[in-house]
Amino acid sequence: MEHFKEQQQGFTLLEGLLAIGIAAIFLTGIIGLFIMGDRSSENSLLSEEALWYGSQGIEALQSLSFSDLFLTEVGSLSFTSEKWSLGTSGPETMFNGMQRTVRVQEVLRDGDCQISTVGIVDEDSRFLESEITWTDVSGKEQSRTWRTLRTNWEDPQGECFGTQAGQISIDVSTDANWHGLKQLRDIYVTNNGTRDVIVDKVTLWWNNSEVMDQIFLGSGKIWSSTGPGTPLGSVPSGTELDCLDQPILVGQTFNMQKVQYSADMTGTTIILKFEFTDGSSITTDPFVPKY
Repeated sequence: MEHFKEQQQGFTLLEGLLAIGIAAIFLTGIIGLFIMGDRSSENSLLSEEALWYGSQGIEALQSLSFSDLFLTEVGSLSFTSEKWSLGTSGPETMFNGMQRTVRVQEVLRDGDCQISTVGIVDEDSRFLESEITWTDVSGKEQSRTWRTLRTNWEDPQGECFGTQAGQISIDVSTDANWHGLKQLRDIYVTNNGTRDVIVDKVTLWWNNSEVMDQIFLGSGKIWSSTGPGTPLGSVPSGTELDCLDQPILVGQTFNMQKVQYSADMTGTTIILKFEFTDGSSITTDPFVPKY
């Protein structure tokens, strides 16, 4: 019996030690998970802050006028008088210790105006970058970069992004004439560029009180007092006509073969304006058609 009691006491002591050991392991695991979770949350917060600063850098660069985007690999940003400006003192240190470097880089394009690793520098495009670097809670260096393409749509200078109007020539001096005294004919419109264009609006001015009823470009009617196009009804001089969109392909020449007026137009001075779908326009000098 005494031997049995000694065994029972031994088992009880062993069970107690095992319970303490298991509890210690469990507690250590809980503490470890808590620490890992805390670190993970802190790293997530740092990633969110990096996202905010990186996105801010790209948005700031995009807010600048294209002419202010000089090439730099060590760019910095400053905000004064409610606007951003680009500097060259990068990287800049953020409030939380992160560092940001912004970059403005040249873009190369091939002969088809596609972005390439080799080719000609596109003066109308820039790559914009915003890079954020920081140290996470484990002491590891982290980095993330945002990149976008900016194009000078407002005032393109190169061949790849020239305006539609810049590709067009209008010949009013060779054959422009009055047919039957009321129809303006033989004005030639040519696309000399490398991209197709689309005529969106037409305006004509003339120095009398007659009205206009129809416009043909090529063989197609692009505006008429009864449609297509607007406004409806015969129109006086200087009325902007929202015509049926008319593509002019690369190398193509259209004869503006019929502009119909209400009465005799001989001796009248004409000015012609085409506006294209990109908002650009071309206006002729005043001319007097033959008759």
